[in-house]
Order: sequence, then structure tokens, then C-alpha cells
Amino acid sequence: MSKRWLALCACVMFLTGCMHATKANFPRHYTLGTAAPSLDDEHHPANARGGILQISSITVPDWLDGTAMYYRLDYRGDNRLSAYANSDWIAPPATLLEPLLQRAVVAGGGWRAVIGPRNPATADASLQVRLDDFSQVFSQPGQSHVIIDATVTLIGNRDDVIAQKHFRIQVPASSADAQGGAKALGEAAGQFAARVQQWLQTATVAAPTR
Repeated sequence: MSKRWLALCACVMFLTGCMHATKANFPRHYTLGTAAPSLDDEHHPANARGGILQISSITVPDWLDGTAMYYRLDYRGDNRLSAYANSDWIAPPATLLEPLLQRAVVAGGGWRAVIGPRNPATADASLQVRLDDFSQVFSQPGQSHVIIDATVTLIGNRDDVIAQKHFRIQVPASSADAQGGAKALGEAAGQFAARVQQWLQTATVAAPTR
């Protein structure tokens, strides 16, 4: 009886250890959440005489065309880009940014409608975004910040460039790990969307009369 009891206890301990090991190595999937500013207090109604703006699919370099969460150890000075082993995004950064940007532009008003990249409607202008950096940077072993680096171009319906602006957003991370980086990138994404929305309000858009 005692041998059976010992065997049962050993089995339970083994399974418990496996559960803890599995939990410790289970990958964590992050999102930007509701990073875009709500702007409810400053919401401007749609302009019935305004044009239709289409937000095109965000383009990225090859290394950002995936769900990996990247970081750099700048204090080493080797310019090496690394990815967290057990943490990633639930979708590529460009896919996560697109709806945040669209909501911010809608909240800013001035347009009759703001549509996404897969909407078949004919637009008066398109907003093209080139995302060149979306990563966490460690300046010291326990100190990091995140960077969003992007160029935004407003294109008319005749493929003419109306305006262009480069944005570089930098936000400190609350912790030197993937969780801190994800939280800071969510905040940076919100700042990016808000700044693009403000820039669009100052850009001159000559929407053709329909």
C-alpha cells in the first residue's frame, strides 16, 4: 500500500512539475489594445462637403513583416536586432496600427468618410505610411525605451503628393522586458496616431467636386 502511495505521490509531483514548466515557457501574445486616443471630448463631426480619405496598407521592411517582438541592446554597440523567445504580437505591427490610425483620423473630423485599405470605394486622397522601426531599445541592461519611426505621405487621387512628414516617437518602458516594451509601444502607437491626425488637419487637401 505504501509503495502505491509513494508511486502516486511521485506521479503527482511529476505532473505538477510539467505544468509549471509548461506555464513558464508558454508564449505570451501582446496587442496594442486601445492605444489610439479616444478624442471623444474633441470629436469633430464628419464634413458632408469633405473628401473621402483611404488609409492604405502600411508598408514595412522585411524584418517587420511578422509577429516577432524585436529589441536591440544598444549598450553593446553591435547594432544587432533580436527577438523575444516567448513573447510576440498577436498580428504584425502594421496590422495592429492600421485600425488605431483610422479611428484617430475619424475622430479628428474634416473628412466625409475615412475608409480602410480593403474598402472598394473611390477615395479623393490616400494616406500612405511607411513603418521603418517598431522596437524596444536598451540603453542600459535595466533601462529601455521604444521607438516608432515612420514616414506618412498624403496622396491625391491623381497620384500627386499633397504632403509628407516623418514621425519618430520615443517612449520609455516601465520595465526592461517584453511586457514593458509592449505597453510602451501601445502608448507610442497612440501618440503616433494622434500626431498624424493633427498633421492631417493642417495639410491642404484639394478634393475634387463630385
